[in-house]
Amino acid sequence: MLDDKKDDIFLSRWINGELSEKELNEFRSHPEYTHYKKIITGVDALHPKQYDIEKELADLKSKRNFKKSSSTIKLWPFVAAAASIVIIFGLFLFTPDISYHTNYGETLTVTLPDGSEMTLNAKSTASFDESNWDTQRNITLEGEAFFKVQKGSKFTVTTANGEVSVLGTQFSVHSQKSLFQVHCFEGKVSVASHKEHTILSAGIAFRRLDKNSEKWKFSTSIPSWLTNTSSFKNIPIQYVFAELEEQYNIIIVDDNVKLNKHTFTGTFPNNNLQVALRTVCNTLGIEYTISQDRKTVVLKK
Repeated sequence: MLDDKKDDIFLSRWINGELSEKELNEFRSHPEYTHYKKIITGVDALHPKQYDIEKELADLKSKRNFKKSSSTIKLWPFVAAAASIVIIFGLFLFTPDISYHTNYGETLTVTLPDGSEMTLNAKSTASFDESNWDTQRNITLEGEAFFKVQKGSKFTVTTANGEVSVLGTQFSVHSQKSLFQVHCFEGKVSVASHKEHTILSAGIAFRRLDKNSEKWKFSTSIPSWLTNTSSFKNIPIQYVFAELEEQYNIIIVDDNVKLNKHTFTGTFPNNNLQVALRTVCNTLGIEYTISQDRKTVVLKK
């Protein structure tokens, strides 16, 4: 979205045709240029009748029997035009994409407009534009989600770390910081991440972490977190602790444990904090203490 006062001036200059060629080219590449272009097109289409208010007043005053109660300057075309502009701005600027969000320890299952199903893991956000869903089934995702996609037009999940495209299948996507992970549970999916493209068939997973990528086989039919278990395969421990924080709404403090030296393969339950912490920390030989309010965990050597 454009920024308040400075961008109000910028938009005014654009409407008046005062932008330089460089500024105009930069604005055309802005993601909201199309919305503003539609607004101007809609306003141009109104064509209200033009009135010279000063001339109308002069003509009225020149009449001998001028009475305030018998003469009215017709301003309704201007009012109608202004109202139409407000409506257009409302349609294009204030109708947000449909968005779903989960809190700590939550999952949420949503039926999409075509009957496809999306389940969000804890602390995740997904949004999409319903107005053109029939032709462009595009989901923007932050966090982790599992999808059961109905056959139809291309279905795309876009994240900050990469993109997954399918026609009809079941798969999960996890995008967090520099981690991008995809599991294909049914059919095939196309994965694109940092100029790397690959096709995954059922039972194959893909991960890109920083600049390194890998594939491996798995045998489960759904993501483990759908059954209240988080599972990991040879992943840096900081991502495991991040998942603990999202599932249990806690803060984990590293007291010089040097977590970057540890990786973790295993699982922990999403419905028992004590068991989850013991499972992870005991496996890695890390000691910890929990605050009295059970909101802070301090890791120790």
